[in-house]
Amino acid sequence: MDNKNLITENAIKLFAGKGYDAVGVQELCEISGITKPTLYYYFKSKAGVLEHIANTKGAELLSRIQAALTYNHDFIKSLTDVLKTEINFAVENTAFFDLHCTLLNSPENSEQKNIYSGTISEIQKCFEDFFFASCREFGNMRGKEILYSKLFHNNVVSTAILVAKGHLKYSEEIVYQIIHSQVYGMAN
Repeated sequence: MDNKNLITENAIKLFAGKGYDAVGVQELCEISGITKPTLYYYFKSKAGVLEHIANTKGAELLSRIQAALTYNHDFIKSLTDVLKTEINFAVENTAFFDLHCTLLNSPENSEQKNIYSGTISEIQKCFEDFFFASCREFGNMRGKEILYSKLFHNNVVSTAILVAKGHLKYSEEIVYQIIHSQVYGMAN
């Protein structure tokens, strides 16, 4: 593995495990077995490392979500596709997905939130656009598109992290139950 990828992978693990603010450049260099000039050569700063993570792993997650939420006039299938997509991504990239969840909930105007806000906004826009497109066929959702997009996005993220951490066993039945309860309500 080259130094840039080594630094990136170690940064993801450290930022996810300890939090962005708690990790210093020196610690990142020590765990990567490199010098500070090497880190600065590739990234210029710790913020540059997080920007690179957002532009690579964050962009990969965004791309997968965009593909899954392309509106194709099959509401349930699209909801199912994006749930499965995000679960698979979280399982394949557990440390990054931990970091992603932390960044979603990081304090407003913090350095990490400012760096990752573009990725967050684009992901949220995918969910919103999907629900706005869906409400053209399902008029009962009109006026609630943003609320439903946020609720569903939070369900997707929560389910993905639960599966990735082994707190929820993945199955087609679980996916069906989650989508069914989202669409028809819990009491139905």
